[in-house]
Amino acid sequence: MNATDRLVDALRAAGLTVGDGQPRDAHGALTGRYVVVRPRQVMRGEGSIGTPNADRQPEIQITAVGPSRRAADQVAEAAEAVALGDLAPPDSWSWTQVAVYVTGTATTTEPLTDPTSPESPDWFRVDVYRYYLTPE
Repeated sequence: MNATDRLVDALRAAGLTVGDGQPRDAHGALTGRYVVVRPRQVMRGEGSIGTPNADRQPEIQITAVGPSRRAADQVAEAAEAVALGDLAPPDSWSWTQVAVYVTGTATTTEPLTDPTSPESPDWFRVDVYRYYLTPE
């Protein structure tokens, strides 16, 4: 398992729905709250002279989605507690330090592409976390 898989498992264990989308009701409104987890760049470096690129610093993006601003914020805060919490390290790796929050966006809505659509807007917030790994 890699770092993204470990985070997804931890989010699910905390009771969060993880996926790429959520069903909508007959009117097109979002029926749930969920997070989408995406791996981002992996920086390399900080290793020894013999293996200068052995260590990895993957960044993982969590997009929290909900039917309202408050719902999206609540999901994002729950996901943050997990992302910065105690995670099992990926296979063949050890943590070298605690995870850190890197950047994020304000909670906002996704604009409707068709103003006549019955769908209510999705609210979302994007946060990025960095993990520090070294080979075992």
